[in-house]
Amino acid sequence: MGKRGTVWAGLCLALCLTLCGCVAERPASAGEDAAPAPVPTSIPGRAAGIMEDETLLTVDGRGVPAWEYLYWLSLACDRARGQPAPDWEGVREQALMNAALYKSVEALAERCGVAAGADDESAVAERWRRRCAAYGGEGGYLEEIARYGLNRERAEALFRVGLLYGKLRELCAEGGAFSPDAAELEKLSRESGEIVVDRILCADGDRAAAKRRAEALFSQLNGASNQAALFSELTWEGSDHKGPRTLKGGVFPEKLARAARELQIGQISGIIEADDGFSILRRLPPERESLLETWLRHTVEEAARAADVELSERCASLDVAAFSAALETLRNAP
Repeated sequence: MGKRGTVWAGLCLALCLTLCGCVAERPASAGEDAAPAPVPTSIPGRAAGIMEDETLLTVDGRGVPAWEYLYWLSLACDRARGQPAPDWEGVREQALMNAALYKSVEALAERCGVAAGADDESAVAERWRRRCAAYGGEGGYLEEIARYGLNRERAEALFRVGLLYGKLRELCAEGGAFSPDAAELEKLSRESGEIVVDRILCADGDRAAAKRRAEALFSQLNGASNQAALFSELTWEGSDHKGPRTLKGGVFPEKLARAARELQIGQISGIIEADDGFSILRRLPPERESLLETWLRHTVEEAARAADVELSERCASLDVAAFSAALETLRNAP
């Protein structure tokens, strides 16, 4: 096993590279027909030539099945495809980062004794219902997520990680089991300003696809009983993982900054189109609650940064540019 260092969206992550040995297959006996080899069935699985349930990598020992990694890789490819010279290595690293972030949420939840219970299944079912409604019904939503290798079971598995993140957020409350200490919050407080904004950014290479995704997410927010919690969860599905931040220092294009200044605390904007994609903004108060959002996000990112990630040989050698091209070909096939 070897290790290498790599940069994931500005975060350094140690990757442990596992070179898996090949297992010889038993030759068929004379007169015995060899069983046909299984083939992947999802679009990303076929594009990569990898079975969907194969473990492609582990994050601190937690296995990431191929369908999950290829989901993140498909999203990252879509966002890069419209660029003049896509950074395919950067695309790979972004997919690995997203996989590590989700596994880090699971690990932190386990450490805090947090688990999804029977009551949470109704929340998962409701989330599924809302997603389907945003795409005109279950058939429309299944068709959309199939482009990324998901079915209902896989989508709901990702929903459950979002629920765990929300439970961790609840434990961040003052006196909670995951609450930051005064020194940590003081440090964050010094970095905050009067206008603190979070956003959902849809920045796919295909502008039309990005707009559709922004409209679907906005539709979900409008129908949510708890907009704040859902907004925090949906930011992980967008292209902007920096979390809530002050407007100082030109962190947003001026068009977005003007829109943010017009929002009341807690208010969510409409869909705003700018050069970097389609954004939905939410203004947060410069108080403990908004600082906790930032603190939890940073904690998850730190856990991902410190994680030991082991890649199978097939994962490490996957040609991302070729995968992206095959993905588009299969999606467009009649």
